[in-house]
Amino acid sequence: MKRAAGFDDEGDDDDDDMPARKNARTTQGALGNFSGVLTDPGVLRPASKGNSKGKDVSPGAPIADWRAPPEEPKVETTPMDFSRLTRDLPSHTFAVPQVLVEHLMTPQIRELITEETGAEVEWAPRDAQVVLRGSSEQLRVASRVLSRVKTHCHWGSSEDKVRRLVKPWFVEKGLCRLSPMNTLRPVEKLLYNSQPSLSIGKDSKNDVVISDPLVSRHHCIIELDADRGAIYVTDRSTNGTFLNGIRLPSKKLGKVLLSHGDELLLKDPAGGEQEFGYIVNLQELQVRHPIKLDAPQRLLTAEEMAPVGRDFA
Repeated sequence: MKRAAGFDDEGDDDDDDMPARKNARTTQGALGNFSGVLTDPGVLRPASKGNSKGKDVSPGAPIADWRAPPEEPKVETTPMDFSRLTRDLPSHTFAVPQVLVEHLMTPQIRELITEETGAEVEWAPRDAQVVLRGSSEQLRVASRVLSRVKTHCHWGSSEDKVRRLVKPWFVEKGLCRLSPMNTLRPVEKLLYNSQPSLSIGKDSKNDVVISDPLVSRHHCIIELDADRGAIYVTDRSTNGTFLNGIRLPSKKLGKVLLSHGDELLLKDPAGGEQEFGYIVNLQELQVRHPIKLDAPQRLLTAEEMAPVGRDFA
């Protein structure tokens, strides 16, 4: 049928669509009643399961690859419990003074003790006890560290002092300032390898000369221990030297770690003169901090740990 010029009969479009319809019937006849969508030449996309409209599931996938892979069998697992290993280790209970609990029993100090000794640490603040778990060597080293803390903190404690006793750093040079609590004169001296000490007493050869009937000729000495890298105080008097209100041991028994802010008294505070002495100000000018090793440190033998001097370690 011829068309009139200028007219576009929609009904006559059937002739233009004839090749496409023919191809569609040919494809359906070849595949039977398979529900799918023909996209790229030679590739048939299956309809999704339960969908009669033929929507895409896996674009461009051949028919043979349409089937989902079988599910892998699940393997049952049991979480590992390592707490029994810790519970089965030898343990030791270490008692400390109640006044030390506040400065000792902190998460930071626990981590430091474990890092330095390898022993597991558990606090029991109500009973003022520390429960240690580990090998016999770890327990020995941890007990030694706690003994050092307990002994030196008998003359005053702070968290900073405890930290230094657990994991000390090496002081090579320090400035010691003594601020008087009464009419004494202020004192200042730089302590290092060639001049490590500051002496106090009645004798004129001392760095600090104090003329008083109760002050001995060589009353006490503050010194930088080059082997241990710390500043200590030693009593050499007859009537006693007091650190934070507590009398120091005699020089035959040992020396005590000196800390910033300590009160160093040259007379017994119980005798009435509670401020005859100094406030200690320590400024560490040259410090060598310990190096943290990635590999476990070898535990030293008793011979290697033998101290050169004595300091209540």
